[in-house]
Amino acid sequence: MDVQTDPESGIREYSQTRIYGLMAVAVAIAAIAGLIFANVRFSIGVVIGGLLSVVNFIWLASSTRGLFAERAEGRGAGFPAARFILRYFALGLVIWGIYAIKILPIAAVLIGLAAFAVAVMTDGFYSIFKSRN
Repeated sequence: MDVQTDPESGIREYSQTRIYGLMAVAVAIAAIAGLIFANVRFSIGVVIGGLLSVVNFIWLASSTRGLFAERAEGRGAGFPAARFILRYFALGLVIWGIYAIKILPIAAVLIGLAAFAVAVMTDGFYSIFKSRN
């Protein structure tokens, strides 16, 4: 007998796929606007920021899943928030490196990095107005 241990896994996968799609749309719109109103370097910066946003989202999901799995199994890590803090330090280090080298406009990278927030807000508004029907 096949027992499903996580009944919300299908919903979660659909939601994550929707967030990735919305992030891609947000980055594409910002990159095209960058090409129109700025230059190619700005657009590349937006795309790099979008890629960092995807990496950040994947890392967040992985560390959260690992943290809850450890707690569910009764294993307690010495400092459970270390993965979250490490993620911020690593992301900050990459952004600082881009800023220090001046290879790309930092504003463009930050706009691309905001793709996750734009995707979550868009998904939230869609869910709110969809549920009113």
